[in-house]
Amino acid sequence: MRRPAGRALLFLAFLAIVGFLFLAWIRTPGRPDRPTPPPEPVPRNRIRIGALERPAALPVWALGRLLQGRGLRLEILGFEDPGRMWEMLAAGELDLVLTTLDEFALAVPRHDPGVLLFPSARSLGSDAVLAHPDLQGTEGLQGRSVAYVEGSAGGYLVLALLATHPGVHFQTVAARNPEQAAEWLRKGDVQAAALWEPWTSALKAEGFQGVWSSKDQGILEVWIASRQVMQGRGAGMEGLEALAGAWFGLIDRLRTNPGLATNAIAEEARQDPALIHQTLRLGLEFLSLEEARRVSPEALVQAMQAMRNDWALQGAFLPPAAPRNVEASKTVDTTLLETLVLPEKDPLSAPPEPPSPPLEAPTEPVPVLAPPTGSPGPPEAPPPPEEPPEPPAQVPEEGPGAPPASQAPEPGIGAPSPGSPPEAPGEASPP
Repeated sequence: MRRPAGRALLFLAFLAIVGFLFLAWIRTPGRPDRPTPPPEPVPRNRIRIGALERPAALPVWALGRLLQGRGLRLEILGFEDPGRMWEMLAAGELDLVLTTLDEFALAVPRHDPGVLLFPSARSLGSDAVLAHPDLQGTEGLQGRSVAYVEGSAGGYLVLALLATHPGVHFQTVAARNPEQAAEWLRKGDVQAAALWEPWTSALKAEGFQGVWSSKDQGILEVWIASRQVMQGRGAGMEGLEALAGAWFGLIDRLRTNPGLATNAIAEEARQDPALIHQTLRLGLEFLSLEEARRVSPEALVQAMQAMRNDWALQGAFLPPAAPRNVEASKTVDTTLLETLVLPEKDPLSAPPEPPSPPLEAPTEPVPVLAPPTGSPGPPEAPPPPEEPPEPPAQVPEEGPGAPPASQAPEPGIGAPSPGSPPEAPGEASPP
C-alpha cells in the first residue's frame, strides 16, 4: 500500500518553516543584559546574628544593651531551618551565627559557611532523648522510631546514641522543628524524640523519661563568623572584637549578678524572668574568657573531623548534600581571644534608647525559647534572688566560687565516639 506523499511533504515543509523561524529568533540581537548591581553596602555599626531556639542563645538578647554604648546596633534573626541560616551566613547576609560544634561540622561540607571564632557554652543535660515511660532505657528503643530535628544538635545526639550502643537499632525520623517532634511524641507517632530545653522539661512534666542526654555526649556551643565580616565588610573585625568582649562581660555578669543579667535577658526576649532563670540553670554551663581560651584550636579541629566522619558514615553527605572539599583547619580561628580584654561593666538596668526597629527575617524573629504551644511549661522556679549592689569598677576574671585558671578543669568538647583514637578530640588542651 503506497503512503500518501502529499501529507509527508506538508509535514516536512512545516518543520522547515518552524526551524527557519527558530534560527531567525535566536540570531536576532536582543536587548543587552543589565549589569549586575553591586551588593548594597553594609552599615559599619550593624551586627546581624542568626540563632536557633536553644538555651545557649538566650544571653544574645541582652547584648544589644551592652553594644549600644559602643555605637553598634544588634539585629537578631531567629531560624527554624538550620540550612537557611547557613546559606545566609555563607552569602554574607549574616555576620555571626551561634550554634553547636556538631551542627557546624555538618554545615562545613554542605555550605562552607564561615569560621569558628570561639566556644561559648557546654550543654550538660539541656539536650536529651525523651521516650515513652513504658520503654526501659536505651534498650527499649530497639526497633522503635526516634524523631530529631534535621541539622540540629539533636540529630548528632541520636547519632552518638547509635554509635555508643551498637546492639540497639531504631528508625530515625526527621522533623521540621522541635514543635513537630514533640507533637509526634505526644501522639505516639514516634516512641522517642531528641529535643532541648524548654521542651525537655515540658515533656518530662507530662511523664516522658530521658534515656540519653548531653551529659552522656557533651555538646559544645560555638560562635561562627562569616568570611565577609572577617575581611572587613560591615562591622569588620573591630565589631567582632566588641561583640566578643560584650559577650564574655555578660557571662561574667551572669555569674556575679545573675538577677540583673537574667532580668535584662527576660525584658529583651519578652519572657518571664523565672522561666529564663530556670532554663539557664538546667544542664547548661557558659564558659568564661579564660575557659574559652583553654579550648585549643587543634582540639576543635580534631573534634570536628571526628564528627564529620560520623555524619558521613550515617549518610548525611549523600546527594544532593554533596560534600565540599574544605579543610577543617581553615574553618577555626580563635586568635581573636588572645588579645581580648573584658570591658568595664556596662549598665543593664535600662533598655537601650531608641529601641531597635523591627527586623526583616526569613522566619518570624520570635523570642528564643518561647514555651511550647499547647503544652505545660517547665516546672515553675522561684524568681532569681535579689542581688546586693555591685562593688564599682572591678571585673573579675572568673566568677565567685570558680577555681583559679591554673586549677580549673579544662572545658571538654564532647564524649568521643567508639573507635576514636586514644587522643580523643573531646579533650581540650591548653594553648
